[in-house]
Amino acid sequence: MEQGSATLRFSAHARQRMANRGLPLDAGQLDRAQQALELLRAKGSCSAAVLLDRLVLVLSVPQSLVVTVMEQSQMRQQVLTRIDSALLA
Repeated sequence: MEQGSATLRFSAHARQRMANRGLPLDAGQLDRAQQALELLRAKGSCSAAVLLDRLVLVLSVPQSLVVTVMEQSQMRQQVLTRIDSALLA
């Protein structure tokens, strides 16, 4: 598989958070998240926070994996560690 063609996947933790908190992604959002992954990979990112509408997706770029998902409103007073990039998608 080529580096730039890896499809974005969701960890069990991310899927569980999305289900429990009612945070579905529509096809357009999934496409934008995939584009964000490709851009982050091209820039050499390893771990990134992607702001996508009202959500924050934390990605492991080399693994093409969404590690966790949360609403931006939940980010008040929260610190994301081990993130080397941030992107507004």
